[in-house]
Amino acid sequence: MVQILLKEGADGFYVTGSTGECFLLTDEERIRITAVVAETVDGRVPVVAHVGKIGARQAARLAAEAQKADADAVSSVPPFYYDFKFEEIVRYYAAITDATDLPMVVYNYPKFSGVTITSANLPLIMEKCRVGGLKYTDMNLYELEGIRVQYPQLQVLFGRDEALLFALPLGIDDAIGSTYNIMLKKYKRMWAAYEAGNMKEAEALQHDACRVIDRLMKLRDITAEKYLLGRKGILAGDCRSPFKPITEDEKRFLDETGDLD
Repeated sequence: MVQILLKEGADGFYVTGSTGECFLLTDEERIRITAVVAETVDGRVPVVAHVGKIGARQAARLAAEAQKADADAVSSVPPFYYDFKFEEIVRYYAAITDATDLPMVVYNYPKFSGVTITSANLPLIMEKCRVGGLKYTDMNLYELEGIRVQYPQLQVLFGRDEALLFALPLGIDDAIGSTYNIMLKKYKRMWAAYEAGNMKEAEALQHDACRVIDRLMKLRDITAEKYLLGRKGILAGDCRSPFKPITEDEKRFLDETGDLD
């Protein structure tokens, strides 16, 4: 999969994240995945290892192992479930950056983590941690604009595939998303069309990507994307339990998905 995506123009890899079913993997599996991807990439593009856990000590261990595996950066969602105070979230990130020399990519995904990273509270993390970037997976583009203006040197990576084109005018540096695994060439053409000023072409490509995403979301995006990887010759199988296996009817529905390239 890494070799295929490199040929398609991938600028980097974000491993053991949401689509990688990170919270259904053992720590040993997450470490091994990071090592295999880094070895395969062999320095050609950056590898960011998501080390998110609820516990700071456990996340710090994964971060240290990611550095040993030659990852270029680590990343984490905020600790969740226990409704941590923000000062405790800062302590969590500090524990990770204290365990490694690698930069931290803070992962803002309020829909699932229950924590929103904003231009007001991001400085609290940056004061205590070695922050190298922000993965911004939220539709609040107004807040994203504020972060971009307040921190022009921060690497901002947009995480909403369905709205990538709308984030480009804000000056994002790059993007990390699940559907890039199956439609990378389409998004690369969209970004190039935007930079060339060909807005009609860029809009058409974003609309085309959204129609594919519509179909994915009618099932479950992670399950559907794994099935559609079969078009690249990658048989990814089902997601881990308690996700339910994909059905034959769902496979037929996905077989009708339009052009991914």
